[in-house]
Amino acid sequence: MVRWSVNHRSIVMLICFFVFISGVFIYGDMERQENPNVVAPKAVVKCIYPGASPEDIEKLIVKPLEKKINEIPEIKKLESFSMDSIGVIKVTLVDLSDEEIDKVWDDLKDDVDEVKRDLPEQAWEPEVITDFTETYGLLIALTSNQYGYKDLKEVAEELKDRLEEDPDVKAVDIDGEIHEEIHINLDMTKLEQYKIAPSTIAKLIKAHNVNIPGGNLEIGHIKVPVQTSGEYKDVEELKNTVIGISERGNPIHLKDVSDIQRTEEKKEVFITLNNQKALVVGVKYAEGKNMVKVSKRLRKIIEDFKDELYEGMHLTVFTDQADYVNDAIKLFESNLISAIILVVLVVLLAMGSRSALVVSSSIPLIIMSVFVYMKLNGMQLHQVSIASLIISLSLLVANGIVANDSMYLYLERGFDRETACVRGVNEVKIAILTSTLTSIASFLPLAMMQGVAGKFVKSLPILVSVALFSSYITSLTMVPALGYTFLKTKGEGKNKNNLLKKLEEYLKIDKFSKIILNKYKKSLGAGLKRPKFVIGISLAALLLSLMVVPSLGVQLFPPVERDQYVIDVDVKDGSTAERTGEIVEKIGEVLLKEKSIDSFMAKVGDGPLKYYITFVANNASSNKAQIIVNGKQEAIQHIQNLLDSKVPGARINVRKLENAMPVDFPVEVRITGEDISVLKKIANDVKNIVEDVPGGKNVQDTFGFDSYKLRIDVNEEKANLVGLSNYDIAATVRMAINGLEVTKLKQEYIDDDDLPVIMKIPDENKHNKEILENIFFTSSITGENIPIRQIAKIENEFAINKIIRRDTKRTITVGLFVKEGYNTEAVQKKVEEVLKDYKLPKGYTMAFGGASEERNDAFKSMKIPSVIAVAIIYLILVMQFGDLREPFIIMGTIPLSFIGIIWGLKITGYPVGFMALLGAISLMGVVVNNGIVLLDYIKLLQKEYETLSEAIIEACATRIRPIMIGMITTVISLIPLGITGGLLWAPMAYSIIFGMLVSSLLTLYVIPCAYLIVEGEKSIIRKFIVYLASK
Repeated sequence: MVRWSVNHRSIVMLICFFVFISGVFIYGDMERQENPNVVAPKAVVKCIYPGASPEDIEKLIVKPLEKKINEIPEIKKLESFSMDSIGVIKVTLVDLSDEEIDKVWDDLKDDVDEVKRDLPEQAWEPEVITDFTETYGLLIALTSNQYGYKDLKEVAEELKDRLEEDPDVKAVDIDGEIHEEIHINLDMTKLEQYKIAPSTIAKLIKAHNVNIPGGNLEIGHIKVPVQTSGEYKDVEELKNTVIGISERGNPIHLKDVSDIQRTEEKKEVFITLNNQKALVVGVKYAEGKNMVKVSKRLRKIIEDFKDELYEGMHLTVFTDQADYVNDAIKLFESNLISAIILVVLVVLLAMGSRSALVVSSSIPLIIMSVFVYMKLNGMQLHQVSIASLIISLSLLVANGIVANDSMYLYLERGFDRETACVRGVNEVKIAILTSTLTSIASFLPLAMMQGVAGKFVKSLPILVSVALFSSYITSLTMVPALGYTFLKTKGEGKNKNNLLKKLEEYLKIDKFSKIILNKYKKSLGAGLKRPKFVIGISLAALLLSLMVVPSLGVQLFPPVERDQYVIDVDVKDGSTAERTGEIVEKIGEVLLKEKSIDSFMAKVGDGPLKYYITFVANNASSNKAQIIVNGKQEAIQHIQNLLDSKVPGARINVRKLENAMPVDFPVEVRITGEDISVLKKIANDVKNIVEDVPGGKNVQDTFGFDSYKLRIDVNEEKANLVGLSNYDIAATVRMAINGLEVTKLKQEYIDDDDLPVIMKIPDENKHNKEILENIFFTSSITGENIPIRQIAKIENEFAINKIIRRDTKRTITVGLFVKEGYNTEAVQKKVEEVLKDYKLPKGYTMAFGGASEERNDAFKSMKIPSVIAVAIIYLILVMQFGDLREPFIIMGTIPLSFIGIIWGLKITGYPVGFMALLGAISLMGVVVNNGIVLLDYIKLLQKEYETLSEAIIEACATRIRPIMIGMITTVISLIPLGITGGLLWAPMAYSIIFGMLVSSLLTLYVIPCAYLIVEGEKSIIRKFIVYLASK
């Protein structure tokens, strides 16, 4: 291949040019996104049972579903929440591929379908939700305090239609709508006066508002359809519905016993932007498209639409994922370009302009070949894929440096260019192949890693491997072809131009290099006289470094760094949406005064649209709200302190978005048992104990606030005597209080939705317990109206707000959030320490969890793949060196990189996390490659020198240049990422930088000394065998 490339340079260059141009065009139109799409192995099963208590939901809904779902063998965790009228079951699977996850979800849906036949008749059909990956990339807020929701919806619908016309828009939805309804507010006093029960009115309205075809009459030879007129035409006709006859024989109309209004539905769920009434238009970008380009088109539509708004309406782009994608991609692009420039500069100064041209020309070609691979395999451009190119840069340059250095040495010996290029590259091609394979093998743990973290970095090992393989191919083809064209023979002159020589003279590079080389030879010579001492010092440094690890702290993934954060609001259980809205408005008044905040959007009663891949919205609940804030992250602790002091009456937690799938609490204490009262007592004890743990904040439990309920205790004997069942009573009570849809009123225009007709007690009367006592029922036996107070007692009772189960057992979790500046691991250890002596009652258990569980799962999933990777690297080295001991010498240098990694994290202040480990894995291949280059040349020169020490010193002195150039290019290429990579990427960059610096320097001493010891033992054994043979 090498000789063919040298002899067919034009064909090689043409192929390279074609690949390069293809990559350029592909890059311009690649799909761009901020983060990889990660399919979380989670599903939610919801089932509504109107009027049921948490205990009934647990018994009649949750337990039957849990029992069947728990039979699925792939389930890792099963959580359920039994609340008033609704049961929610969360299913988490073990680590599986996306295809396997889809199959399990099919099984889950089948199981739910099987169980639903056994659920109560009044329960709604269970809903299975499995898609948590799709996000709304663009959120647009339409605000006005002058117009009603009906007007806002009309404008939002028009905007939606226009946005949907773009072919690269997948879907557009409107969030926060408040629909219109017809409310029949019953006057219970008048109903008692006329002795008309609410259930009677409901039946009469339903019977009146019908449209049943009368069939067809045959008149002559023509069929004439017959249609009876019965549907309500307008609200006035509804008001005049006759619902009874007075004692004087006069008709009683519906309007006589109620107030009927066309109004907006009760605001159980609503949105505000900067404390103004709002609707949100959410846009999902189509997959496989350049989000940034699509966003520009949509922004133009939005700007044009603003000109058509009514006066007093405002349209605001609240968040656009394309902006973050564009910023992230630009940052990584600049890092990549900076890295390339710095690498080229280092090679230029170290090897000369012609050698720099030969080595550096392969860099853009390799990068473009990676883009071609990504396009062919449907991969997206995001921060992980670009980071993989930056990591690859230092690795792929090494192959070109080694190949070029070998050609250069042959030219210096006086060989002609063809011979120098062919022999030089052929001499090192096995070493380059071995280095490439070991580097690829070092990324196997990431390629084999399961779970969310594994899926997050899935593209990294693939793209690094593609880049390394491309580097190997170019080092055997493009590099020798360019070397033949640009490198000069010894007789033709130097490979450096006049400008470069002047720069080197100015910087005194040559003089400095000679001083370094002489110092290295002397120190290596001294080390070879005491090789065991050198290795001992290295091992002592490693042990000392390992002792520092506990002080670093552990964090799987850092939070997202963007000028956006979330405020979770939790008001007392049972609070109305109106009360929660009042709290949110107070929070908004505080936020409006803060200069660090640009805007904020609040949703009461439910969670906002999913606008970020790891964002988890609140479950629907009138006492909860979430606020998304566009503002500086640095102000988070200040905002938390401000809200704690100025907004009482709610638990408020200000938090950053997470890079990993978030947990409920960073630190959790889970108490499991059967009796709710005992669980609650233990939870209160635990809260009191951990309240003062340093670094903890917002200590709370999942049981929530204390509350009470009104219990209607029906006397079944009395109810049966008048023909009433428990269901009749419960349904009528719900109709009177929460409202019951009794019919629908058709609109004037076909496209308009029918108006629900809701019958209920006026909202202002719901605070009056006596109104409840006067609800009537119609006896199916006597026909008389029976007040509820005659057949039931209404009593106050302590309320269980929700029952939480984990893996089919009742559980209460005490959770802590962590203050800014504190490490989650340290806070959890302190919590475990203060609770270690707590005595639990028999039958109750305590377990700790939170962020540590996700972290431990991620780290555990790397263990076996890491062992496999080390075994493969060892096998590759054995195949090259044909010896079992020499590969151990090389692999023994891998732990030396830990010295640099540990102190690098200590100096820069970053914790041990997934990205730091990723850096350590990336470094493993580089360290091994240095060992291969060094040991391979030592063995080559061993026969040419009288003593082994002389051969080692000469080989190391010769190979120090490519090793040092490789080290410097690696360090230099990652400095931009270390400076601008933030909390996510900087730990990885600094792990490689410091690990490379220390391991490269130590490798130059440890491998020669270790080889000398091993060869010395071989020599002793050989002499002993000769001695025995002579005897």
